Amino acid sequence: MVSKQQSTTNTNKKINPAWQRVVIKVGTSTIVDSDGRVKYPVINQLSQVIATLSRDGYQVILVTSGAIGVALDQLGLTKRPTDIPSQQALAALGQGYLMTIYNQSMALYRQKTGQVLLTYDVFNNPQMLGHMQAALEVMLDNHIVPIVNENDVIAVDEMDHQHSFGDNDKLAAMLALAVKAQGLIILSDVDGLYTANPNLDPKAQQISRVTKIDQAIRQLAGGSESGLGTGGMITKLNAAELMVNHQAKMVLIDGQFPERIMQVIADEPIGTRFQAEEK
Repeated sequence: MVSKQQSTTNTNKKINPAWQRVVIKVGTSTIVDSDGRVKYPVINQLSQVIATLSRDGYQVILVTSGAIGVALDQLGLTKRPTDIPSQQALAALGQGYLMTIYNQSMALYRQKTGQVLLTYDVFNNPQMLGHMQAALEVMLDNHIVPIVNENDVIAVDEMDHQHSFGDNDKLAAMLALAVKAQGLIILSDVDGLYTANPNLDPKAQQISRVTKIDQAIRQLAGGSESGLGTGGMITKLNAAELMVNHQAKMVLIDGQFPERIMQVIADEPIGTRFQAEEK
């Protein structure tokens, strides 16, 4: 492999050190619509943003959900099956298509990618964790964007052997801490945390900053809106709590507008920022 950032990096661009290494997580509802169709324009815009950041000298890791959602689109199905074997089979089918979509989209902007599939066990095994961290470091040093997903084909909890994260919000937060990223950006079907469900309450107000995840904040969480994914606001709050408790930050923004990632990187007030008060 070649040494640190290649000549494609724009060294004249000023990097915000507060976001130099960033994990971006995209949920199923961001890249697959409620009818099960892949949102190619959104993926293309996301790819352009990530390629631009990488070219400017930022180190970006993408955590993506959507393998099962993409598989449903490929098979013309609209409802996620409930039994585990069917979900695993769909994940196997969809993961290949998902990576093809990302690879083709990123290639338009001359951005290299690499697939990384993880299970929970990796974070509980120091040797496996070290191998994962080393591999990601080499990828980032060589201007390769790791595209990470849970290995859903084998990620099933059974007996005392835990494989599954349960949701990719938790995976993204654990990964961000493991690679010492400055922050985590989560793209979702909402543009932040609100005082109430904005779809039901016209008086609901967006909360711009959360410094701790307490019971009052948790009561604002609801379930997954799309029905295609496994997450919801509660899983995002769990991820935020993990980040905040480790003196790291997380920002939640609307995934339909990936260009807003640039505003987060510029530390502009957008979405909901989860970060502890500075001591």
